[in-house]
Amino acid sequence: MPQRIEALAGSCVLIPCAFEVPEDQVAKLTKPAVGVWRKSSQFDGGVDVYDSSHRQNILQGEIIGDLMQKNCTSILDAIPRNYTDVYFFRIVTGFRCTFTEKVTINVIASPRKPQVTSMGMVMEGTPVNLICTVLAPCPRLPPALTWYPPELGRVENTLLRNPDGTRTASSTLSFVASHLHHGDIVCSAVHPLQQGGGSERAEEAVALNVLYSPKNTSASVSPSELVTAGTTVNLTCSSDGNPQVAHYSWFRVRGGEVTAVGWERTLTLNLTEGHVGLYHCQAQNEHGRQNSTAVQLHLQAGLIKTTLMSPQDQGEDDSPVYENISAATKLGFTANQSRKDLDEASVYSNIETLYKTGCLTNPPATTERNYQLYANSFIPSSR
Repeated sequence: MPQRIEALAGSCVLIPCAFEVPEDQVAKLTKPAVGVWRKSSQFDGGVDVYDSSHRQNILQGEIIGDLMQKNCTSILDAIPRNYTDVYFFRIVTGFRCTFTEKVTINVIASPRKPQVTSMGMVMEGTPVNLICTVLAPCPRLPPALTWYPPELGRVENTLLRNPDGTRTASSTLSFVASHLHHGDIVCSAVHPLQQGGGSERAEEAVALNVLYSPKNTSASVSPSELVTAGTTVNLTCSSDGNPQVAHYSWFRVRGGEVTAVGWERTLTLNLTEGHVGLYHCQAQNEHGRQNSTAVQLHLQAGLIKTTLMSPQDQGEDDSPVYENISAATKLGFTANQSRKDLDEASVYSNIETLYKTGCLTNPPATTERNYQLYANSFIPSSR
C-alpha cells in the first residue's frame, strides 16, 4: 500500500491495498469477509468511513480486490475536501484485525498540472514524440488529455498502472516537426467530478523550438499606388525563419536579365525610368533560403495639358506634331467646330504643350473633316 495518495475533492480515489495474516490465522480467512476503512486512528478516536457490510456509509465505495487473496484494493467515492487524513484497513472474517499500515490521503481542491516532456531544439523534418502525464486518482473517471493547438499529429491515450498500484493517464503526441509546430504546445487535463457532474481542468505548456529555413517570403511596395518620377519608394522583404533571417537580397528582372540591386531588408529607391521592372527578394538563414514572388515597379509620367487649336486662320505645316514619345494620347475634333468651343477645349491641365506649331490646313467651310493631335506621354505604370 502506498504511503501517500492524492485525491481530487468531489471525485473518487483508488487505494491500492494488500495485507498479510499470521500463519495460524490463514485458515480463518474465509467467506463472508468484511472490509472496513477507518479514518484518523486504528484505535479509539478513529471513524469507520466505509464498511463493506453496510448499505449506507459516511463514504460510499467498493472493495474491488479479492479479500480471499489478501487484496484489499478499494475505491472511495466523492471524497470531501476536508477528508485529508490517515486511513487504516480492517478485515472482519474468521478473525478481526486492523492493520498498522496506513495511507495518507491528501485531498486537493484543484488538480495538479500535467507534466510534459521537453524536446528543446529540433530541426524541421525530425520525428517528435511529446508525452503528457498526470495522476489519475479516480480510474473510474480518468482525466481526459487533449493537445492544443489541435490536430498537430497522431495522439495515443493510455491509462498506466504505476508500481505502487496507482494510475497515471498518459497521452503521446507524435509528429514530424515543421515550422507549424514552433512555439508553445499545450496539454490539457480535464478531471470529471462525481458530484454535480462538473469537472476540473489543469494544463501545462511546453515550448518547442523548431529550426527551419525561411518561409512565407514576400515583397511589398510603399507607396502602393502609381507614382511619378522622383518619388521615394520602399520595397520591403518579409519572411519567417528560425533562427531569424540574417541576409536579404534584392533582384530586378528586366528584359530577361536578372540584376542584384540591394542587400537590405528594405530597399529604398528615388524612382526613375531606370528603376522600372520586376523585383523580388531572397531571404536566407543558416538553414536555407527562399525567394519571394515578384512585384512590378511602374512609373507614371506627369500629366500633359494639350489645348486643341482650330484649323481656321492657320496655314499648313508639315512639321511633326510630337517627338520622342513613349506612347501617344490621341485626341480628335471636328473641323467645323466654332473657334470659341475649340479654345475652351482642354484635355489635361498644368502641362506644357508638346507640339511645335499645331498649324492645320483651313478646310472649306462646307466640309467636315476630322483632325487628330498627339501629345507626348510616358507609358502608364502600375505595380
